[in-house]
Amino acid sequence: MYRLISTTAYEPDPSAGPWTERYRVISFPEEWREEFMGLYRLRWRRREQPVGLPISKLNDLLRATAPGLVATGRGAGAGTEVPWFYALEDMPAELVAPLLASWVMTLPPGAERDPDHTADHRAALDRALALIDDHSPRWRQESVDLTAAELSPGGTAQPDRRLYHLLPEQIGARLAARPLHLNGVDLSFRLATRDQGVELVSWPPRTYTRGKRVWYYSGLVTVTVQTVPFAPRFRVHVSYGVRRWATGAPVHLPEGRGATVLLDAPHPWPGLDGPRMRLTANSLAYDRRLGMLAWNRHSLVDLLPELDVLRAYPKPAELTTEPVDWLEGRDGVAAGILHSTAMGPHGVGAGLMPLERSLLDRWVEKCLRPVLRRVPDLERAHRKSKPALRPTSKAKDPEEQETRSRQRVQARQDAVHAALDGQPLMVDVLWQTEETRDELVAALCEWLGLPAGPGRADGYHEWRVGDLHVMLRTQPLQTLGASLEIAREPGRPRAQALAEAVRERAARMAVRLGARPGTVGLAVVETLGPDRFSAQGSDPKSALRHGCASAHRVSQFIVVPEDADGAVALRARSALADGMRQLGAVIPPDQRLDEELPADLQYLALWHVRRQANGPTRQAGQHLVALRIRPRDPVHPVRGWDDTRKEWVPYARLLLTLAVDGAAAPTRSGRPAPTADERRYEVERRIRSLLYQVRDRPTLLLASSANLREAWPGLNNGQLITDMITFDGEPPVRLALHGADLRVVLLRDANSRGETPQWYAPGETEEETPGFSAGLWAARDGGRDARVFVSTVGKPPAAGTVRRDLRKLVPDANWPHGPAATAWNPQALELTVLGCLSEASLAASGRAGTLPDRPAVVAAAAHQLRFHDEYHPLARPLPLHLAKLAEEYVLPLATAPGSTKVSAPVSTPAPVSAPASAPISAPASSATPAAEEHTE
Repeated sequence: MYRLISTTAYEPDPSAGPWTERYRVISFPEEWREEFMGLYRLRWRRREQPVGLPISKLNDLLRATAPGLVATGRGAGAGTEVPWFYALEDMPAELVAPLLASWVMTLPPGAERDPDHTADHRAALDRALALIDDHSPRWRQESVDLTAAELSPGGTAQPDRRLYHLLPEQIGARLAARPLHLNGVDLSFRLATRDQGVELVSWPPRTYTRGKRVWYYSGLVTVTVQTVPFAPRFRVHVSYGVRRWATGAPVHLPEGRGATVLLDAPHPWPGLDGPRMRLTANSLAYDRRLGMLAWNRHSLVDLLPELDVLRAYPKPAELTTEPVDWLEGRDGVAAGILHSTAMGPHGVGAGLMPLERSLLDRWVEKCLRPVLRRVPDLERAHRKSKPALRPTSKAKDPEEQETRSRQRVQARQDAVHAALDGQPLMVDVLWQTEETRDELVAALCEWLGLPAGPGRADGYHEWRVGDLHVMLRTQPLQTLGASLEIAREPGRPRAQALAEAVRERAARMAVRLGARPGTVGLAVVETLGPDRFSAQGSDPKSALRHGCASAHRVSQFIVVPEDADGAVALRARSALADGMRQLGAVIPPDQRLDEELPADLQYLALWHVRRQANGPTRQAGQHLVALRIRPRDPVHPVRGWDDTRKEWVPYARLLLTLAVDGAAAPTRSGRPAPTADERRYEVERRIRSLLYQVRDRPTLLLASSANLREAWPGLNNGQLITDMITFDGEPPVRLALHGADLRVVLLRDANSRGETPQWYAPGETEEETPGFSAGLWAARDGGRDARVFVSTVGKPPAAGTVRRDLRKLVPDANWPHGPAATAWNPQALELTVLGCLSEASLAASGRAGTLPDRPAVVAAAAHQLRFHDEYHPLARPLPLHLAKLAEEYVLPLATAPGSTKVSAPVSTPAPVSAPASAPISAPASSATPAAEEHTE
């Protein structure tokens, strides 16, 4: 067992003093901004006007072609007070002017039928182009301290806003200037700017050959600036991985999916032949108007030919047809398509193992000295890493193994009985292959210890085991699994056409299953793989889920064997386990916290669902999911808050209600959509109400900062104060005012912004290979009052037996096929104990005689909730895991034109009232579709 873990995080070294760099800086001229904005607004007739210029494309162009440019400032297109870009030297106007003119040409609208409008657009464009020469930007010199930060009222270091984009660029330049030496090979890196920080991609790509196929890949280093709650210095997170390149000829791009392309191009100016430092990001996708692949309007590659007429730049069709040729380069220009799983398998596996990650981290550490230092290693914060789990290994004694099996089955039966309050467990299997059908029946028998049997000729099975009554029906899915037929009409929004197709299929699904008032069942549906549904929006899963909800079934999908990886038996057991989870049959195991927290502690998890207009139903929607778990409740221990009924309902009922609300939501009757402030106010109102609902007993609130802080700004690190809670526009108040026994733990994972660092467990000696280690960790100098912890879990069985010392970037001679292995990179989960019953909070509440909490124990409670007997270690604690999975049922549908309310195919779930002996359902021929039940 490892004693410590190292995180790939760095902070300013106070002994080194400030890190000051001098730059040449210009701001976006106000004269340009006003004229260019007028030109850009011509694209936005009859729509909400833009607040700033789309200068990201211009910034990419400048970074790729302008010598000496270090970084561009965010928000420069919205005002002149923000520096536009930082350079090491003045850039000649004769270089900037062509770049700017090329970008300005993209601002006006495209083809215009009205000749008067065309003339107006041309005149506006001429005025804008004339300004480029009339108003040249003025340079000024500016010194920037790259370690500058201020402390928030809660003691969190807040870096100068410029550092979020300037410091990663500066660090990236340092790393790119020093090749990485591995196994006798020097790897050089190029910079690629991203929304958060920078990426360094080893270039040129490396190759891995197996059989007759050559695969291309690169090393990847990502640098971002982050803050940590209550930490007096900000952090720089550096993560490591593999960038894989698509080389299939032609590259497969599913309909509706685009691809990112990194471009390596020389400077377009004569005489500037210095080393290339950057790769520029571009994106391509299928353009329905053109009927072909095209670069999107933010891509740089379609501007470069105007500046460099001597070279050929890739066209989308050429690039996807001949990807290897362009990856290796043509006439000094190279381009690579980033591989995604939607393109099919790749011969190089994802990820790096601990040894290789540690080697890269040592290289970074040397490059960053002396201005940044490594964040000190973390030590164990609680002696018990896991709750009371049942043994997973087989016992040598057959009788002991049989006892373990009986105990596991009994626990499952008890969980189902509690989740259904004694009602029968009703399961429908809608299959497309007999193999999957048989494995699902076998999985149910194994899960609940039911005797195997052939069942009736009509596919009906029934068992009674103790207090548990189980009824199973199998039937073929038939045409319900076919692609949705979306009828498009001119002028009709795609979302409405899709909603109509979803409702039609959902109604048919409800008829097939049959009405089941009074109780909730489970439907396991075998579907085709997503690649079978090439037309955008034609995958029927959303419709089938709506139809199952109409018939009072939660739904779980399993893919036909020919479209899936892995044994059918294993996938059937996994699908069955997920189906039981949706019924709420998931009771957390007993925690091992040395009895320091109340025995009746309940858990409240919040998850804010935000469906975008490009989601599965092409309709935007939002919902705050609140989940409550009381492990010791004998009936329905897992419940969710129904804000319409104002009550806690069983988890399965919550899922069905979410589907109902999405299908039958009324239109806004011409009212404008709510503003961001209005949405924020509504979410915070609900949170206040929920906290009031749980005041009756000790409560641990779990929330994801990244998920919720947009709607609840008080969760931003700069606003956090220990044992206080903040709502928008109000001063912080003591947490105890919202509940005398309320505790709050905020969680963060790496997400797309790298908010938590990567990690590895270093060996005791240089010879010992770094590895993984599960546990709860904290800074060694944090003391008893430390509030920020790191939760890690071990490698799951699905990760296989990949060696910890595997090298992929430059393979070891003893394992030449190392690049093919998929490496396991378990994420570190940050746990911040925002509020607990600390000595200070108890004294402020007049409860000085109450035994205070240890923050480490509160964090350990959240950490141990990541472990469960039926699941591999979870990415989040179980209550938050279930709350997030509820978003699968938030599937809003567009309303029909001219209607004020949708006549939905989904009926409102009724309260549980059917007797335990209720039949599984009426035959499909006599069932009444839910759409008819709710016709207005």
